[in-house]
Amino acid sequence: MEDRDVKFVVFGGDGATYDIGLQFISGVIERGQHILYVCLNNEAYMNTGIQRSGATPLGAWTTTTPVGKVLPGKTEHRKDLVGMFVANGIPYAAQAAPHAWRDLMTKVQKAISIEGPSYIDVIAPCPRGWRFPMDQTIYMSRLAVDTCMWPLY
Repeated sequence: MEDRDVKFVVFGGDGATYDIGLQFISGVIERGQHILYVCLNNEAYMNTGIQRSGATPLGAWTTTTPVGKVLPGKTEHRKDLVGMFVANGIPYAAQAAPHAWRDLMTKVQKAISIEGPSYIDVIAPCPRGWRFPMDQTIYMSRLAVDTCMWPLY
């Protein structure tokens, strides 16, 4: 017997969410299970050497999509995971960013209050993979949003 008063919160990286574990979250949505799934999205497989993933945006440098005279970086657009989930009937899906923490908290509260599955994709700028100084992490979050590389909705 299900207890609808309990909502599980699951955290996963973009590799586990967009690629390797997509079948898990897809099944959760299809079954209407009562969870909040939060993707901490740094846009590549950073733990294993900065390889491209389904979350890596068009033109991005990774060790498997080098930028140079021969290759322009990743040649495919990032997977529209939120769009896929919405098309499959998820009751609530959002994108958020750490610099906009009030917006993020509002979205978490909303997601927890929803009956059934909910999903929040949070951009997680990675100093090593994105090649910027660590003290610029919040700035990079803001820049991703301000340039519409990571729209908030």
